[in-house]
Amino acid sequence: MLRKYLLFGSVSVFLLAISANSANAAEKNDLKQRLKSVAGNQQFTTDKSSNAETKISEISNLKRKLSVKKKVNLLPGLTTKNNRPANPLIFKQKNNSHTGKNNLLPNVAQLSQPKKKDSKPIKPTNSLENLKGNNTQAGDLLGNSQQSINQVTNVSQLDDVQPTDWAYEALRNLVERYGCIAGYPNGTFRGNRAMTRYEFAAGLNACLEQINRLISESSSEVVRKEDLETLQRLSEDFKAELATLRKRIDTVEERTAILEAQQFSTTTKLGGEVIFGLATAFGGDPPGGCRLLADDTPPFSDRNSNREVDCRNRRDPGANTVFTYLTRIGLETSFTGKDRLRTYLVTGNFDNGGFTNAESLNTYMARLAYQADLDNQVILDLVEYRFPILSDRVAISVIPFGFSLSRVLSANSPYFDTGRGSISSFGQESPIFKLGGVLDAGVGFDWLISDKIRLQVAYGTGNSSDAEGGFFGADRSVIGAQLVLAPFKNVLTGLTYVNAYTSDGVLGTFTGSVNAETSGLWSGSSIPSPPDTANNSGFDACCRFFIGDRAARTNAVGATLQWRMTEKLTFGAWGGYMFTNFLDALPDFSLSGDAIPGDDGTPDGIGSSAGKKPFANAATFQLSLGLSDPFGREGDLLGFIFGMPPKLVDAGPETPGTPVPFFETSRRGEPEVPVTDNNINLDTTGIAVNETGDSLPRRVGKKDEATSLHFEIFYRFKVNDNLSITPGFFFVTNPGHIADNDTLFVGTIRTTFRF
Repeated sequence: MLRKYLLFGSVSVFLLAISANSANAAEKNDLKQRLKSVAGNQQFTTDKSSNAETKISEISNLKRKLSVKKKVNLLPGLTTKNNRPANPLIFKQKNNSHTGKNNLLPNVAQLSQPKKKDSKPIKPTNSLENLKGNNTQAGDLLGNSQQSINQVTNVSQLDDVQPTDWAYEALRNLVERYGCIAGYPNGTFRGNRAMTRYEFAAGLNACLEQINRLISESSSEVVRKEDLETLQRLSEDFKAELATLRKRIDTVEERTAILEAQQFSTTTKLGGEVIFGLATAFGGDPPGGCRLLADDTPPFSDRNSNREVDCRNRRDPGANTVFTYLTRIGLETSFTGKDRLRTYLVTGNFDNGGFTNAESLNTYMARLAYQADLDNQVILDLVEYRFPILSDRVAISVIPFGFSLSRVLSANSPYFDTGRGSISSFGQESPIFKLGGVLDAGVGFDWLISDKIRLQVAYGTGNSSDAEGGFFGADRSVIGAQLVLAPFKNVLTGLTYVNAYTSDGVLGTFTGSVNAETSGLWSGSSIPSPPDTANNSGFDACCRFFIGDRAARTNAVGATLQWRMTEKLTFGAWGGYMFTNFLDALPDFSLSGDAIPGDDGTPDGIGSSAGKKPFANAATFQLSLGLSDPFGREGDLLGFIFGMPPKLVDAGPETPGTPVPFFETSRRGEPEVPVTDNNINLDTTGIAVNETGDSLPRRVGKKDEATSLHFEIFYRFKVNDNLSITPGFFFVTNPGHIADNDTLFVGTIRTTFRF
């Protein structure tokens, strides 16, 4: 088979030489199947016997000399558009907890490299083509097939075979009589120009193979004795060319055998990505520069074990230049040629949440796409098995660890790529794909309904390995459904619905304001209540009743769009709206203010909020423009992003209360990091410690008042297929959707190695 693959390019040249008109695409595919053959130095007998068995023996001896020694198989979907072996590990995301990208749609890598001769419109790629078997040609193992062909003796050194030569006419007759080269509309051979001896030898071999097949399949005399004699003479005349070809093939086979013996595995491919990040930040003073105090700093003693945050007595934000890395290693295995088992490992060292922590810029809006606070510890990031069913039109995904919605639901974002996409976490994908926070296990399917419509559904949970909650009763779960539509050749859009449940009412996108992420700061807060209902909240001086975690359900709707406006200019957009409703009503503490005398003015209830169920509605959007191959450099990308991180646009009931700073894990394996956005309602400790005179309690269930806007620009400079360098810069106005906060600025130079 290896010989056949190597000579396939030669036979194609032969077809061009003998054809006045090129065949159509379907005919060419048929031609390829019938002309996978090899050349050799053969001798036909000149015996006058017409016995069919004698003919079979003669041809079989020839075929045996040219038998295939090895067959090279590569994993499905692991070749590039140039048929070079591609990186088997496709890392398309990895912002915060969401460690996967559905790589079945056009992405930033594809959009930045349009074809030279067409506009390369965005279209919904058959999601199952990545699961179908594709055997890479042997020549590709060495770089590409053309390079292998060029190793054969240069055809310019050989004499041409003219249409007037007897050999030319003899081969023409054989082709038309035995169908050696199928594909012309009327089945005839219509060569009308000279060809090299090398081209001629390739065509001759095609006839040898075809005649051998005809004799083997029939017991009657299907081949003329005169034609066998002609084949013998032709083989003798082209003996030198065929011998040279065989020598080259033997050399390639030896090299291939060495490669196969030294490969990592016959079924598994190893790939990876290493990112070096040089980053700095400034501005954000406030919200940054807060101080972390010991837990239960007087006068309060809350129920959690987290450190207290003081944003009243602030310092300069800790935003010095840092040099960090992120490394991901993956194994990708196929057992049937259509399935895919993925196992990813990850490590990194962007300590203490990077610029998001309270002592730095103190907001999730400063988060970089590639940061991971894993303290150089290597952890398991993903285990996923994907396989097709129903005639390869449905792909099933089973993910026992490392689930996120975007593993199954296509993000449909041109910049959803940790190493080559946007530099910010917010810029990568719509936050509604991140609802539920850090999840563990999940399942889903991707159904190609038609060339223009796909349906994707996924379900996942957190702590699914805990027998107390299990896969269907965990404290966090999410189910999402999406229709991906391609109404036009250059337009791709998605309509998404997500339903999420969390035991604490947290959205878990880690891209918006803390107020939006916590759906109004409810969980973990304490509220005023009558003296006989006190439950050791730790804030008895203002709020006697600790309400604890409040379970909530979020229903989110969103839409995504990619529009290739020109061959090099791509417009992207997405938007989402999240409706959160808490499942339990607030306690029935209907008193207002200090209604019960004798307790030094401590509030005794929550007034009109009593008995109501809290709610919170958040919105987000993004617009982007991408210019592919600017300055004539193929593979480069200039991107501009503008948008609004998730904002709490409506909430209620607004209630007196004392919330606590937000400590959450925003990426799998990271420690909990405090973030407050400099929200005055989260600074109870700062008010008390610094005796500012501000009244307590503060407020919960209150919407964001200002609007943060995100502006980002980056330029990806492609050094080669395995190395790119991306300088970029973004700034955010009114961080945390708080008007008193100063604009923050973050810049980085990201260097990405892929192998």
